[in-house]
Amino acid sequence: MTYFSSDFVKFFEELEENNHKEWFDENRKRYEKEIKNPFKAFITDLILAIQKFDPEIMIKPKDAIFRINRDIRFSKNKQPYKNNVAAFISKVSKKEQFPGYYMHLDAKGIWLGGGLYELSTENIYKVRQEILYNEKNLNDALNEKGFDKEFGELQGEKNKILKAPFKEFGEDIPILFQKQFYFMKQFPASKITSDTLVNFCAGKFEKAYPVNKFLRLAVENLE
Repeated sequence: MTYFSSDFVKFFEELEENNHKEWFDENRKRYEKEIKNPFKAFITDLILAIQKFDPEIMIKPKDAIFRINRDIRFSKNKQPYKNNVAAFISKVSKKEQFPGYYMHLDAKGIWLGGGLYELSTENIYKVRQEILYNEKNLNDALNEKGFDKEFGELQGEKNKILKAPFKEFGEDIPILFQKQFYFMKQFPASKITSDTLVNFCAGKFEKAYPVNKFLRLAVENLE
């Protein structure tokens, strides 16, 4: 099924040059027809496709999709709209610290990723503890289904210094320094208008399922 027309890329190219309320109001019906409604239909079908290999995903589209409006209250960038549409598909809500599948579409391409991006101190500790106790399981997940060839490795900001109980293990297990555990890759914009878009994205996400499963076990750890 094809969700987006060629106007998808054109809309965001124009928005980049006209990022203000007046232009958006003039193009609101176009946005709803060419962007908002097709994206909701796409995410609805993508969730169903992901559920085939990750049955714990029960999120509703409205809980996965981000608003196009930017929060400009504390930002130097006062442009009111994002130059993309995006969603985070996880077990619960996009607002929770839970591993899932992130995707956004813009005029330049498709970004697919996931894992854990924003973490509390407690959840950083849980992930590090899981890695320390089960490093082999993480390494297996990073190599299973070709995750390493597709996404490379887990990315994220790092602490310069590790505190106990992880300090003595940091030299041998460098990933313990990380305080984020995410993956991301860009794909061509030409895929946006493809009739195989859902299968394409779901296929990439399936390669990441073992990694998300490992991270999920970590943050669900009640110890």
